Amino acid sequence: MRFTDKVVVITGAAQGIGRQTAEQAAAEGAALLLIDRSSYVHELAATLAQSGCLVLALEADLEAWESTEQAFAAGVAHFGRIDVLINNVGGTIWARPFAEYQPDQIEKEIRRSLFPTLWAAARRCHGC
Repeated sequence: MRFTDKVVVITGAAQGIGRQTAEQAAAEGAALLLIDRSSYVHELAATLAQSGCLVLALEADLEAWESTEQAFAAGVAHFGRIDVLINNVGGTIWARPFAEYQPDQIEKEIRRSLFPTLWAAARRCHGC
């Protein structure tokens, strides 16, 4: 199994692609740190735990630097390390066709939804 003995972080994990990714990673042996702003992340964690997956679910606003750092710190405190980051979190940029956005709007979305997670992971992940 591809993720045996790996700690995998999945952001935006509560629903949709994030949830499906978590289910697949669990099936492939991962220990999971699931982070989402929705409380649904706890329901997913409970379901995965019933199948034997080691899982920690956290509610956090990953657009805020401090709460992102706290979530990653909690994950490392719980599991001891992070091996893989799957950054699935994203915002409202898909409210209309991508080509209709101006470059500055795209850059703002990336700064908002990507940079805090990459920064926190880099501080805690040591090379993932």
